Amino acid sequence: MKLENEKSKMKAARNFLLALVLPFCLAMTLTSCADEDGLHDQNALQVTFEFTGFGDDISGSYSIPGNFDSWDNTTADVSLSKGAGTSEVIAISDSNIQFSLCPVDEWTRPWYIEGAVEGNGSDGGKMWNFYIDGLDLDAGEVTILVDASSGTAVPVVK
Repeated sequence: MKLENEKSKMKAARNFLLALVLPFCLAMTLTSCADEDGLHDQNALQVTFEFTGFGDDISGSYSIPGNFDSWDNTTADVSLSKGAGTSEVIAISDSNIQFSLCPVDEWTRPWYIEGAVEGNGSDGGKMWNFYIDGLDLDAGEVTILVDASSGTAVPVVK
């Protein structure tokens, strides 16, 4: 009888531990390597944007809205100081991207003052943007350099 009680207690303890540990392990398996929304994108390229030469008076928190994030300009993606800065890593799953550089929550481009800096694309001729085609989504991680020191800023994959 005592042996039966011990076996019953051990079985109950094992079942209790499994009830606690199994959901945790399952959750970790499903969310590991997932983005903040819990989604897995095996074809996402990890991109760091590097901006330079946008003018000494261009500083502050900037957004990098583009077709890869539904042109969302509400997030500070890069902090510029004297016209230069490097973004955090952004996952991109489209090989052809268009993007801009705007102060957070604004659509102005203070770096484009009377044509001081032009991108390699525009949105109807009033505001300059950037585009790059043919990104290799299997490259893992890349840096896209946007150098405006010559007046025309053409993004280049490094």
